[in-house]
Amino acid sequence: MLGSRSTRTKLIIIFFATLLLLGVTIPSYIYVQSLIPKPASFKLTNLKLDPDWIQFGDPVKISVNVTNIGDEAGNYTVTVTIADEPIASKTIQLLGKEGAIVEVSATGIAEGNHTLKVGDLTALLRVTSEAPARPAKMEITNLGISRIQAAVGEPIIVSVIATNTGDEAGTFELILYVNDIQKSTRNIQLDSGETKTEEFEVVEQSEGTYKVKVGNKTKTFEITSEAEPPKPAEFQVTDLKVNPTSVLAGEVVTISVNVINIGEESGSYSVNLNIDDNLRETINVTLSGGATRVAEFEITETDVGSYNVEIDGQFGQYTVEASVEASKDIVVYSMFVSPYEVWEGEIVTIKAKADNLANEPGTLQARILAGGEVATTEIFQLEAGETNKQIELTIVAGSPDSYAVKFINLGDQTNTLSGFFQVVPDGFHTLSVSGTLGLTFLLNGVNITAPYFELLEVGTYALAVPQSILYNGDWFNFTRWEDGSTSLTRTVDLSLGRVSANPTFIFTGTSCPSLYTWNGTNYEYVAEVSNHGWLGYINYISENPDWNIIYWRNNPWDYIKLDQNQLHPRNNEYYDLILTQNWDEIFYLDAAHMMVVDHPSDVDVYSTMVEQYIDPDYMGQIYTVNKENQLTPLSAFNEKGEDMLPMISDIDDIFTSGKDGITSPSWDNINWNRLTLDLGDLSNAEQIKLVVRGVVDWGSPDDYNTWIDSFFVQPVPNGTQITPPPYMEVKDANGNWVRVQESRQFPIPPDSVPRTFVVDLTGLFPTDDYSLRINNFWNVTFDYIGVDTSPQREIIIHQIYPEANLYPVFPTNSQSEGNFTRYGNVTKLILNADDKFVIGRQGDEVSLTFPDDIGAPPEGMERDIFFYVSLWFKDEYGNWGFGFGFTVDPLPFQNMSGFPYPPTESYPYTQENLEYLSEYNTRQITIP
Repeated sequence: MLGSRSTRTKLIIIFFATLLLLGVTIPSYIYVQSLIPKPASFKLTNLKLDPDWIQFGDPVKISVNVTNIGDEAGNYTVTVTIADEPIASKTIQLLGKEGAIVEVSATGIAEGNHTLKVGDLTALLRVTSEAPARPAKMEITNLGISRIQAAVGEPIIVSVIATNTGDEAGTFELILYVNDIQKSTRNIQLDSGETKTEEFEVVEQSEGTYKVKVGNKTKTFEITSEAEPPKPAEFQVTDLKVNPTSVLAGEVVTISVNVINIGEESGSYSVNLNIDDNLRETINVTLSGGATRVAEFEITETDVGSYNVEIDGQFGQYTVEASVEASKDIVVYSMFVSPYEVWEGEIVTIKAKADNLANEPGTLQARILAGGEVATTEIFQLEAGETNKQIELTIVAGSPDSYAVKFINLGDQTNTLSGFFQVVPDGFHTLSVSGTLGLTFLLNGVNITAPYFELLEVGTYALAVPQSILYNGDWFNFTRWEDGSTSLTRTVDLSLGRVSANPTFIFTGTSCPSLYTWNGTNYEYVAEVSNHGWLGYINYISENPDWNIIYWRNNPWDYIKLDQNQLHPRNNEYYDLILTQNWDEIFYLDAAHMMVVDHPSDVDVYSTMVEQYIDPDYMGQIYTVNKENQLTPLSAFNEKGEDMLPMISDIDDIFTSGKDGITSPSWDNINWNRLTLDLGDLSNAEQIKLVVRGVVDWGSPDDYNTWIDSFFVQPVPNGTQITPPPYMEVKDANGNWVRVQESRQFPIPPDSVPRTFVVDLTGLFPTDDYSLRINNFWNVTFDYIGVDTSPQREIIIHQIYPEANLYPVFPTNSQSEGNFTRYGNVTKLILNADDKFVIGRQGDEVSLTFPDDIGAPPEGMERDIFFYVSLWFKDEYGNWGFGFGFTVDPLPFQNMSGFPYPPTESYPYTQENLEYLSEYNTRQITIP
């Protein structure tokens, strides 16, 4: 029952009063909210590298603008990473709305092209073994003024030291500013490394304070009637340098000092170099007041011994060692510097290997430079033809700094090796934690966001990571630390040296065993192996009611080129690789070996991908490809007619667009992923090699299952392919597209990590029209496609076999079951592809150690290393698995027609194979 009218009237009045009150209070609320200070929040801009190309061991300066866009003060740590590994950091405190440029320096970055990351900003850095040719660049130092106070009209001499820090001669413009007004300009020419003292005369007619500026250096002087008379010339000698401090008899030692006139009048001074208390040489210098000049002596000694240097009360020393006739036929290689981080006075060990290429005994004279200065020179004897001679030298660490190490073979000074070590303050060592997936971890109970990179006092530190991380909507599970431990918590002891604690987290749903290599510090992820060893890959529909799906056999081989920056021999003796079964799968490892390829230094080498239908003569081959002058296609368009040429012209991680066939409307209406190329006129080419960098995205297993199910809800023609393989087309004489023969077709690229491979097109074009169309059912995208027409060059291939061990690394809830291979040594099983498998499941790992004992590559050649592996793997039904249970049996085998195979086929249970099964596959796992 409704209330009375008066009640309703009161409700209306109250309602409107409330609206009126809100209308009054809401603006005040907004105003009050605007007065609440915002917490510190930081924005990063303008990431710069100086320079962006360095020689290994040299520092790179990294700068970034940091702005606190909040109202409250706060701290921000700028951390620089490469591949999620922290390499430098610096913490800054900023007031609200305050900004600053933060600069850090990083050294010891491995050779190669690197993406440096700070927050979401990235920059590219190139590191090479040889020093980049630096353009001529002038550096201004030691700005001096003859008079701090002078009278009106009195000449004042302004002096600077100008140095060309580049590698080329250059002409430079030197400009003098007085009170920001350009007063004088002169051009000077400087050779590489040359230093000159330049002077300007300034005369002012008005009293006042004046600021002079040359380059980025400034000083002030005053014109006043109260100026004192100029002080007489007075000289000071500083900064004695002896370089190098250790030489061979007959080599030059450079000795230099800075001579400064700290008086105000011009004057002359004699710089006397005394060696072993005997006057050796004199340089006379004349300097204006306030000016500086570098006085440099070059000394050569023929007698072995130690020499004491004295100039004006400053002392130094150098030693001269006997010179021997070093062999030109000895080559050094494979250097290892340890430890990476030390304290002043500790011993640093440099190990290398040497080969004597001559048929007579030889002498190796090895020199070590640390930080550009000679640290030691030692002699080693090698027998005639001796290889893999272990060379070991030690040096004493200097004061805290970063030291580039250079090993010079004095018999052939073009034969050099590079390394690095860091000297940190006593009582401290570095702790770093990689920044995978924005990890937050506990350090002694305190929450820290990775990446983390700090110099800490020595002692023990407790680390803890979460079991899982949610990142971009996907869950990633912890599997292991870099030292192989699988506990979520660990204690690190910095008294033992620097620690790089790198936890590994894996996505809970992809496939293939994961390959890691030892890079000298920790295991580094390389790739997922043997994509094409996927068991259960469906081929086509059959009319046979007893076997209505025909499966691909698939090819279990994979050929992976290993990045030399990711591969470093342990103890200079062996390469260490591991295969980890991160995903919930069963793997069947049949064979593994290294292919060490020596090739001419002006070419690169790449292998192919595989498919079961490709001619074996075109799989697993090593192709030489010119480093320069690869041809870019004239045009490239996708199935939508969009221009893809900018995406494939360079290796820059900018990929073509793609689509996935498993989301197509139906089997007779497939969304093909197509790329049409015009390769230009190749009519004079001896060989046509397509150089491809690409990757496949398989999509979702749910989409895959839905796609398969669609073939059984309605009749489809016999022979209909469920997941058609890729294929290439070329133009016939009438301009029609025709398919290339099946045995020379295009392969599916790897997933997860893009890879560069070669597709041999030689002999596939029937006419002089070099158009090519690549068709993919799966979502294949390309970063680079080039054409190489050079003939195959001569290469040398060494095949190396490993020692192999199987062991568990983390627990699993996998439902896989059956007779798996027992843990322990499994070397015998992987030496040949013979159907005797190492069989493992999620959480298992195989270590593969390959001896580094084949010597250095021949002169004029470079070395690349490939990992060849034959491996099948089986997924659980519904998660890419189809047509079988999640059990070890049935076993795959080399001669099967497909997997699963029909009842008419069987694994070859020969006596030899039965003995293998009973000896090795004794780890029985049964799921209740």
